[in-house]
Amino acid sequence: MTWHARQALRVADKFSPGAGVDVLLYGDPADGSHAEDGIVVRTHVEPDSVEEWADEWATIANTGLAFLGDRRPANRVEQTFAAGQSSSSRPRGALRQVIAMLQEMPEPPLVIFQLDTMLGQEEMVLAIRDAGEHAAFWQLFGWEHAIGEVFWTQEGLYRGRVLPNLAVYFGADWSHRAVARRFSRWRKKSLG
Repeated sequence: MTWHARQALRVADKFSPGAGVDVLLYGDPADGSHAEDGIVVRTHVEPDSVEEWADEWATIANTGLAFLGDRRPANRVEQTFAAGQSSSSRPRGALRQVIAMLQEMPEPPLVIFQLDTMLGQEEMVLAIRDAGEHAAFWQLFGWEHAIGEVFWTQEGLYRGRVLPNLAVYFGADWSHRAVARRFSRWRKKSLG
């Protein structure tokens, strides 16, 4: 997560030097309660505070060796989310929050969205379409097998052939330069 936050900061710096980015984290609640769409926490990270943000939000859950009995105190992620427990992420809540945030934006933003599940693919595409072609540029990331490459490659959906403001990259090692370039091209056409 820290690497992704740093990459997002690099992209933001191309358009607004020194800018911070909002990072929405989503998952199941730590208290075990049921939340249909999971829970979403909106955080903000600045270039000079990325290490503090990482210490708070991007730490690996320490649940794996809890059986040893000398478990460290729960970190912020474990206090908030069901970290280390088997569950399927549901991006719907985060998607809704991002779309609501678009109303606050003075200019169409770049939305970098990490996926780890095939849940809600069609709903996500419909929500992006319904938000409007000029509302934001959506760059989705995820491993082929985890997010369902067959769905995203149909009719060139992943390359912007269906929705010009949507791109999907299969893998985790993405280039901030390539993302900035795609966003810049879209923004130039969109703001025309």
